[in-house]
Amino acid sequence: MSDDRHLTATQILASASETLTDGGYTRIEGELGGKFSAGSTRLFEDPYALVAVVVFETWRELEASWPEAQGAFVDLISNFVTASDAKAWDGYIVLLTPALMSPETKSQATDIRYDTSRVRKLVGSGDELKSLSDIDRVLLPLLPLDSESDVQERESVLNQLPNLLSGQGVPQGAVRAIVDAFVQQRALMERLSEYVSQQ
Repeated sequence: MSDDRHLTATQILASASETLTDGGYTRIEGELGGKFSAGSTRLFEDPYALVAVVVFETWRELEASWPEAQGAFVDLISNFVTASDAKAWDGYIVLLTPALMSPETKSQATDIRYDTSRVRKLVGSGDELKSLSDIDRVLLPLLPLDSESDVQERESVLNQLPNLLSGQGVPQGAVRAIVDAFVQQRALMERLSEYVSQQ
């Protein structure tokens, strides 16, 4: 990374590619075509989705060209994926730029993000992409959940539940029985009934 702490378009594209590959995506050889060269785009797929990453040098270029990039991506999906394939309906275009945005362009970025016609859009600019880890954060909606940390977090919250509810007059043993059944994926009411019959 350069001393001025700005990522380059090349660094952004390489990091986004690495993040998606590490997240289980396979890079698809090919291009969007038109003015979108292989040097500024990458295509990926996993069993569920298709992703195009397009990096623009400036915000103005992104703003002017994203509809064309989206059109090229939709054409590509139409040409190579049948309508019956679930992936045909789960396309994402990731629009990135190292350029900083003005306050006016921030609202334009929001408008692009919320435009879900044709494909979903993720947008990241130099304001958000200050380090390589920031690219991971922008791509987070495309990445699989970290199931191990998710389970640990859920369990730690669930372990607190009996104490929290006992302050409201709910017997700790009853809550513990339900929490244990939930974690073990057993029928909750059946386990609660067992607990009540043992009291």
